[in-house]
Amino acid sequence: LLLIALDIFRPDRMPCFGHSVQTTPNICEMVEQGVVFDTFMAHAYQTPIAQMANFTGRYPSRSGFVSFASTLDPAIPTLPERLQAAGYNTMAMGTSFEVMTDMSAGDGERAPFMREGLNPSSSFGRGFDRFVYSGHRNLPSDAIPWLRSQAERPWFLWLVFGTLHWPYGVNVPPTEQTRFDPPSYSGMLRDRGPLNFRILSRLYQGQIYGEDGKVRVLPSDDHELIRARYDVGLWYVDRFIGELVDSLSEDQLQSTLIVLYGIHGEDLGEHGYYGHYDLFDVETRMAMVVLDPALRRAPARISEVVEGVDLAPTMLDLLGLPPLPQADGRSLAPAIAAGAADPDRAAIVERVPLWEDIFRHKSGMPEAFVHRVTQRLDEGTWRDRAIRSARYKLVHRTARAVEREVSWYGWLSDKRIQRPEWELYDLETDPTEQVNIYGQVWDTPEVLDLRARLQAFEASVD
Repeated sequence: LLLIALDIFRPDRMPCFGHSVQTTPNICEMVEQGVVFDTFMAHAYQTPIAQMANFTGRYPSRSGFVSFASTLDPAIPTLPERLQAAGYNTMAMGTSFEVMTDMSAGDGERAPFMREGLNPSSSFGRGFDRFVYSGHRNLPSDAIPWLRSQAERPWFLWLVFGTLHWPYGVNVPPTEQTRFDPPSYSGMLRDRGPLNFRILSRLYQGQIYGEDGKVRVLPSDDHELIRARYDVGLWYVDRFIGELVDSLSEDQLQSTLIVLYGIHGEDLGEHGYYGHYDLFDVETRMAMVVLDPALRRAPARISEVVEGVDLAPTMLDLLGLPPLPQADGRSLAPAIAAGAADPDRAAIVERVPLWEDIFRHKSGMPEAFVHRVTQRLDEGTWRDRAIRSARYKLVHRTARAVEREVSWYGWLSDKRIQRPEWELYDLETDPTEQVNIYGQVWDTPEVLDLRARLQAFEASVD
């Protein structure tokens, strides 16, 4: 099993999903040859929480893994543990420090998060014979010789790419880094160095809030530059994935289940910020590509909603292994065979923890902000939740009062962030979720059903 995980993945930045830039010829070739789930919903917008749902088959609130400081209950089994117990040689290799390191010791930029106990790797390392962090935002190039060395035991390689993450495109060779930059660029950011957290976290609603206290309008060329640098990072990852798949022998290709998926996405300015901060589809709607030589079926694109918690049940089913107990997810093997999934399915998405809960601990954050929010955030684990059907996204803002007090963007702009309790977006007419229509259609049967299903989930875990 070759499981390829892309952190902050935007499928719509690929030409096979409608993008005009030729970013991913190799992934798109996989799309053409495999079974593709176009609406593979992540359960959270932050890496460890979303990925643990994939490994356990349980929603974050069900497993209890709801923050960077969480430790998975030893009684909850994971996909890697099942494969290890079945005799697989299990290897994790990747460049996403969010799941592979002790973040309290350093975040890969030579600066730690200033809190003890932020160590997701202690949970993600379970079930792996080897667990190798390949470095900050680069490519896990050691995967190719490792794959070539596998001959006897069945093997499982979880390959985690943090390469797409900001600073966007930072490890792309300088000769290639500008390949998608806007022509005749006339912005202000390109000469400031990497597009890193220090810059991107200060962009909000078209303005850049400088550390000097000045507020400037961000030129349109800079918005295009940021997206271009994301795209070139995606191109760089795609080139490596092509090399990785080409390194497999013909025998390996005929005996290897290859699955590529996104852990969570990234807002590239659609809602006024750059990063992952909320429950919108640009941050939670992923894709999953399945290439299984044992199926011998025609390629297919499956548009119906499926969930991240389906990943582990599906892998185990396709490999002929017993299912995980008490999983919220289901095997997608029947959907793969049929070329279609359940049209009535709706996915649960959790905004947990609030973004500020982790980034208040990042070194370099303004002391005045950290002082202002710490006591409130320490009072509990705050979250919003959503349910996403084929047509609608219904959001329940249960953390709105806390967010008004602790929002980074509220502090940055000196404006209180105001949210209604309920938001509803029609994804058919408003795919980027700009217009809340809850007040107009809250009492229609479909919306009432979604609300009842979401509240039933909330009651089952709170």
